[in-house]
Amino acid sequence: MLKQLLAGSTLMGLLLFGGASTVNAQQAPAPQPGGMQETPQMDVSESDLERFAIAIQQIQAIERQAQAQMIEVIEAQGLTIDRFNEIAQSQQDPEMQAQVDVSNEEAQTFEQAVERISGIRQEAEMEMETAVQQEGLDVQEFNMISQAVQQDPSLQQRVMEMLGN
Repeated sequence: MLKQLLAGSTLMGLLLFGGASTVNAQQAPAPQPGGMQETPQMDVSESDLERFAIAIQQIQAIERQAQAQMIEVIEAQGLTIDRFNEIAQSQQDPEMQAQVDVSNEEAQTFEQAVERISGIRQEAEMEMETAVQQEGLDVQEFNMISQAVQQDPSLQQRVMEMLGN
């Protein structure tokens, strides 16, 4: 399944691609205390890298479309993006909760928007997974290539060139 979609949108912290989501099939094991855990280097073929880059472009397009839909949902509910984010942050941070005044009506509006956004996210995740698979990669392969690209500046450069950045 694809995770880390939109709210925090990150593939490689998205310094590399500026907005694509990671495809999250499995969580990486947590580093063991007492030392740095080194991830083995993966050999990535040129064709795998090309398929990865094409999938990234498709993921970015899906993500842009989903973000636009989410903005429409929020605004259709009568909230601004800033207010929506403020309410969302207040629900995550108990200290902030006391500082942000949310009426019952606004809370209901927020919850309705969140529910619709959740559906948009799920649909986008399925579309992204399909996009990866259409390029002949499975989610695990995509994640492994993503990790290799994160760790190897020369692979990052090649992907950036393929993306036309």
